Amino acid sequence: MFGLYLEASPPWAPPCHRHTKTPWRSWSRPVSTICLLFICAAGQSVMAEDSLPLTMEEAARLATIDQPLLTGREAKIRAEEQQAVAASQLPDPKVSGGVKDLPINTAEAFSTSRDNFTEFTIGLSQDFTRSDKRRLNGARKQLEADADRAALANDQRMVSRDASLAWLDLYEADRALTLTRRLSDESALQVQALEKDYSNGKAPQADWMAARVEAGLVADKAHDWLHHTLRARAGLARWIGEEAQRPIAESLTMPGIPSTLPGLIALSDHHPVIGTLDKQIEASATDVALARQSYKPDYSVEVYYAYRREFSDFVGIQFTVGLPYFTKDRQDRGLAAALEQSRASEERKRDLLRELHTQVSQDYLDRRHFEERLGDFDVSIIPDAKARIEAARSAYQAGRGSFDAVLSARRSLLDVQLQRLALAVETARAQVRLDYWSRSQATSGDAP
Repeated sequence: MFGLYLEASPPWAPPCHRHTKTPWRSWSRPVSTICLLFICAAGQSVMAEDSLPLTMEEAARLATIDQPLLTGREAKIRAEEQQAVAASQLPDPKVSGGVKDLPINTAEAFSTSRDNFTEFTIGLSQDFTRSDKRRLNGARKQLEADADRAALANDQRMVSRDASLAWLDLYEADRALTLTRRLSDESALQVQALEKDYSNGKAPQADWMAARVEAGLVADKAHDWLHHTLRARAGLARWIGEEAQRPIAESLTMPGIPSTLPGLIALSDHHPVIGTLDKQIEASATDVALARQSYKPDYSVEVYYAYRREFSDFVGIQFTVGLPYFTKDRQDRGLAAALEQSRASEERKRDLLRELHTQVSQDYLDRRHFEERLGDFDVSIIPDAKARIEAARSAYQAGRGSFDAVLSARRSLLDVQLQRLALAVETARAQVRLDYWSRSQATSGDAP
């Protein structure tokens, strides 16, 4: 196991070096770096001491609770729904007032009572946008809210996926640290045993020195995995906060692939990203309808009252109608642009479907490939690596083999175990990505 030694000697250094034939070479690493790593690790161990192990499924669930990315999207949806109601209403009425026909020269200049033209007016006007335009404007805003609702479902999937992948990063580093520490303990015991044999003249100095070098290398590898563990835990905290300090579950259970490749591809057609594009296509169609409505004029009505001092008062009403007669460079251009935008949205959907199908196919193949390789490691590679260690140890004890062969076999087993761990994690990563692309709406709880 690791320890913090302020003296420049490894944990397995002999208490006395008078019997050695070569000077003891000090072994050390920067104390500040080790202190920082071990202080962090010790603090996290205390915080997580009484906590239940954190599974990948629980990490994915916790990530969707009080997640700013999701609550921000929900607030945006509510805002757009409010805007949809406002966009379908008539414009606000307008009040106007002023003085009309005030003379500025002759004897009546700036007088409001010497002539019968000057009047004080107050009016009320209302623009009447066509009902179809108002309805389409409201529908356009509602479609934006619906598109964001589909995007919210996608965000929920992404958060679960990224939290799961962050958990897997931590799981891989934590399990690798455990494996390396175990080998480090064995290496330290091996050094102690060889030190005793060497001092009694039963083992050559080269074997003892080789064991010391091997122990130092394994300790360095464990130190590196400790760094990866702390870093991965900090990455997981981005999604679940302080819950990331809990101990990681030791087992990684992977369910079988729930469907065939064609079935997974069919499920990906209903991915929330496609739902977002569907709403964008509907919005483009609404834009086309609005562009066609621009050929039809709106109108406004104004009612006013005019007061004249010492003369009769007036009332009046007037109508204003737009004249969309010159459409070549305005309405025609707007309609053409809306049609092209609609086509662009449809082509984007076709392209995205191709991309989704490719991603699903690749992740499906990765899942099967890593799972098959994992089976090979469990059935033959790891058992053979363990048997190699026993054979090398037996040969060395019988005087028929070298100690280097024992060290090589032990290093090989650690490498094999780390490869097996990496394959298991890659299998899980591929499954997490498959779940993101092809999880059904009914089981995922996503918004429709």
